Amino acid sequence: MSFQIIQGVELDSSLLEGVESAFVKEGQCYDSIISAELIEPLLVGGVKLLPEPHFFFIELPCTEDEEKELRHSKSDPLHCKVYYLDGCTEPVSQAIIKRWGGLLINDGLTRFGFGSNSSDEEIYVSDYQQVQIYSENARFDGLLSELGARKVKKLVTPWERFSRECGGVSMAVESEGESCCDIPEILANEGMYLAETREI
Repeated sequence: MSFQIIQGVELDSSLLEGVESAFVKEGQCYDSIISAELIEPLLVGGVKLLPEPHFFFIELPCTEDEEKELRHSKSDPLHCKVYYLDGCTEPVSQAIIKRWGGLLINDGLTRFGFGSNSSDEEIYVSDYQQVQIYSENARFDGLLSELGARKVKKLVTPWERFSRECGGVSMAVESEGESCCDIPEILANEGMYLAETREI
């Protein structure tokens, strides 16, 4: 099956030549690129491997008005707001994936993930379907391989081929009238909080 792109990203098809779901491991960090349809199964399986309690986090881009306050020149970096929900059980983490996984995965502007407060392990879904897993334990090798991701010495990624003439476009998406920006507000009553605003 060909490598699938999320809804919130547009790429020229030529950039996907030779791209496949794959991962490398250096020390305690897995770096992977994962086809769109495999990201949710990776999260479901990965959360099962994280010792409780869990935390859920989401990184949302700042609005245009917020950037006007934060940036002093056009060359200054952009910013994101980082929200956390601490003390999650595995069923709570799985419920978040079931409720918002499709929206989070398909949004081209949002980064998010899950981690363990007891082991410092973390699953981080970043830009252009790059998924990083921080773990000293080799059990994630099995999960990635079961999903069809190949262990390689070097990842082949679309963004390595970006040029002025041929690049990618990332966009926000909505699902049933909700966007990723709604999630912190919805989960505020459960304890989700703004941890920091930082440079991207």
